[in-house]
Amino acid sequence: MAAKILITMEHEKQRLQIGDCLEAVGHKVTKVDTFHNAMDILRSADFDLIISDVHLQNGGSVFDFLRWVKGDPHMKGTTFVCFSAEPPEVGKYLADGVRTAARSLGAARYIAMEQFDGPTFLHEIEWLIPERKVGSCYSGSEHEENDGNGN
Repeated sequence: MAAKILITMEHEKQRLQIGDCLEAVGHKVTKVDTFHNAMDILRSADFDLIISDVHLQNGGSVFDFLRWVKGDPHMKGTTFVCFSAEPPEVGKYLADGVRTAARSLGAARYIAMEQFDGPTFLHEIEWLIPERKVGSCYSGSEHEENDGNGN
């Protein structure tokens, strides 16, 4: 079963890169460009994971959005990831403070990438998606013991 993931990214390039990467491994992805659009969608649909740009500059800060999500009893258990794609110089300088603030407000992870790398991104978030949505790398016949007769 696929995870339902909401991506909030201002720049279309990053929205598409992340969305395509997650859809390629079978997840259902909804992509939006503003916090307000994300909030409208979150009021009417449930998601397993929210990935939000930390440098959005339209209608509040990522901290406002994160506080809103974690302050809602219905959404407070939703995993939230702050993502910094191609951070500007000031973003690189402030990364440690942003990471600390995001984690203290309830973000599960802060990820920064100079250039988007799909496999690295998937590795960074795979443990955040509920196991029932991705399966376990330890299940399946190749990890089961056989009886010595090929069974």
